Amino acid sequence: MELDPKRTAVLSLDVQNDLVAGTEGVEESGMMDRMAAVLDAARKSGATPMHITASVRSDFLEIPKDNPLWIGVRTQKSMIIGSHGAQIHESVAPLDNELVVNKSCVDPFLTTNLGQALINADVNTLLLFGLWTNYVVEATARHASDMGYRVFIISDCCAGNDVDNHNWAMEKMLPTLAYITTSQEVIKALG
Repeated sequence: MELDPKRTAVLSLDVQNDLVAGTEGVEESGMMDRMAAVLDAARKSGATPMHITASVRSDFLEIPKDNPLWIGVRTQKSMIIGSHGAQIHESVAPLDNELVVNKSCVDPFLTTNLGQALINADVNTLLLFGLWTNYVVEATARHASDMGYRVFIISDCCAGNDVDNHNWAMEKMLPTLAYITTSQEVIKALG
């Protein structure tokens, strides 16, 4: 695995308190420490960390009324802008100079300025990690792949809304869109 840090962005996807707390095994597995280590390596190497969040207004005006994915957000009143649950988890908190973009859908290229930010950063390679594998990670990989980016999924820094969905995405879908790698391989390549 070869990376040019100056042309590489690390996208931390939806690593927010509500999702960390509600995703089985994330905190117990050491995943948060691995995510933090990847961001640390990126910062030291000169790669560009960017943070993507998903949060919505408390009146839910910007999300569909009748959509299975968003019904849970409405019912649980989770991911509300400004709430503790919508905040980026402290272990992967952005530095002051790092871009944070908020989306109100699954794909971070929609409803945000992410595409322009990547152009401005002059990157051609994206390293992805986050919650959930079968939603934001897969949507980002699909869109970025279609746009011509070289995409890597950091497998041990991702979790799905359940283990079966994570495994299916990681084993069946994502290898057709991106290169599957690990945090240790990424840290070594950024070193």
